[in-house]
Amino acid sequence: MNVAQYVTKQLAAWGVKRVYGVAGDGIFAWLDALGKQTEVQYISCRHESAAAMMASAEAKLTGEPTVCAATMGPGFVNLLNGLADAHTDRAPVIAITGQVETYKLGGGYKQFIAQEDMIRPISVYQTTVSHPDAVGEALHRAFVSVAEQKGVAHLAICKDVFAQKTKAVVLPPLPHIPRVLGDRVEIESAAERLMRAKAPLLLLGAGARPAAGLCVQLAEQLGAGMLLSLGAKGAIDESHRLVLGGLGEGGSEAALHALNKADLLVILGASWFPKAFIPKQLSIIQVDHAARSMHAHAQLLPVTADLLDVLPMWCRRLKTRPAGDAWEKRIENWHAQFWAENGEGSQAQPPDEAVRPEGVMHALAQVVADDAIMALDTGEHTVWFNRAFRASRQLPLFSGKWRTMGFGLPAAIAAKLAFPERQVVCITGDGGLQMSLAELMTAAEQQVAITVVVMNNRTLGLEELKMKQEGFRPFGVQLSNPDFGLWARACGVDSQTVRTGSALEPALRQAIADQRLTVLDVHCTAPTLPARKKQIPFQAQA
Repeated sequence: MNVAQYVTKQLAAWGVKRVYGVAGDGIFAWLDALGKQTEVQYISCRHESAAAMMASAEAKLTGEPTVCAATMGPGFVNLLNGLADAHTDRAPVIAITGQVETYKLGGGYKQFIAQEDMIRPISVYQTTVSHPDAVGEALHRAFVSVAEQKGVAHLAICKDVFAQKTKAVVLPPLPHIPRVLGDRVEIESAAERLMRAKAPLLLLGAGARPAAGLCVQLAEQLGAGMLLSLGAKGAIDESHRLVLGGLGEGGSEAALHALNKADLLVILGASWFPKAFIPKQLSIIQVDHAARSMHAHAQLLPVTADLLDVLPMWCRRLKTRPAGDAWEKRIENWHAQFWAENGEGSQAQPPDEAVRPEGVMHALAQVVADDAIMALDTGEHTVWFNRAFRASRQLPLFSGKWRTMGFGLPAAIAAKLAFPERQVVCITGDGGLQMSLAELMTAAEQQVAITVVVMNNRTLGLEELKMKQEGFRPFGVQLSNPDFGLWARACGVDSQTVRTGSALEPALRQAIADQRLTVLDVHCTAPTLPARKKQIPFQAQA
């Protein structure tokens, strides 16, 4: 078999379900091979950046290596934004791109660029395959690298090599990557500090989702409040009496009050560390399976281990700890404050006024399924989602550390393809949607039943707010938008326009109940997000 056929068969053997890509002459032979089989589905995207975002989104959801593809030159370069998202959020993605013919490497041929040099800062493995017999080992190393290190690997395969015969053999499933075994001294030392704590808080990140039940058990034994990063939102029902909302600009005022009185913060599976929202002298314990995720902080005790190993040990140890009823009661009071935050404003909205963003989030929480996947773009609406959406078991999907705009729609498409039985809702701003608007045709072509909620306030809302907060006059942020409903209908997609608060919830309910690809163009008020940092009652670390 030739290299193109081998790559396709090996991807299928290793469990790859889809390849997201854009056609180009550097990968013609591979596209031909993909089109002649049915084990691996090829998703034809409109832009390579969106293809990489789709691969990143699927990898975040499944934890399994996912593949995107592009041709050489501009096709490869266009992938980089989406691959940077995967890199910064540690999502296992393999990018396979075409490259010029072997005899043209290093020359002045059109579309030639040294791809390895460009992608090295955002990848854990990169190579150029210039001989057909090298493809097997290169592909194996790429998959093992991303499975072990959780990042991006890249194979550039020369155009002529794709069509050549290879001696590479299709390998069986990849080896299992074992959990990190923690240091007993670290674990016990942290347990002793937990035993002494009088006013503890837990901060949960995306890494805590698999151990959510144990996190709740730990919090209940400690009487500790639980702060949820955006990645942990929905891991624990926010109606739980110990949940205090989030941290940072998307967090709650109640969380800041609790941090001001806390004597210990336990970080569980969260690599995000907002120093500007953490008291300067607060003692911290951090548990993470990756030592590189540990924060540089003088008061921090690191525990490098898997939460599924550490938490049961701590829970057994804490059975002898006296109850801290007074602190637990304060946490419950702060929980009530958190639960009421933003609620009054959305309930008091005049019915004929343009929709307030917090009202959208409250309404969505009422109508979406408990296990819905909420694909978020980046913008003011992301912060409002974190503040105002009261999650039960929903799963947010977003661009975390890279924070690229244009992520929401591609992510929603990938989510629905990976989990067709689950409800998928995309929440995007008008600016973010226009960065990936062409992918609405990809969604229509794939017949994915997702609801796209467009927060249409005719501005880059978060940038406008930040400019004002930094003393600048907003400039370059206003948007002249198309009619998103007309655009949707031109793509063969259902659409509704929501202009008032009273029309919002019925429109949401209908769109979700129809179980069809639908765009809701929601006309929102101008940006009104109050700066949470101004409400900090303590001296922060930064």
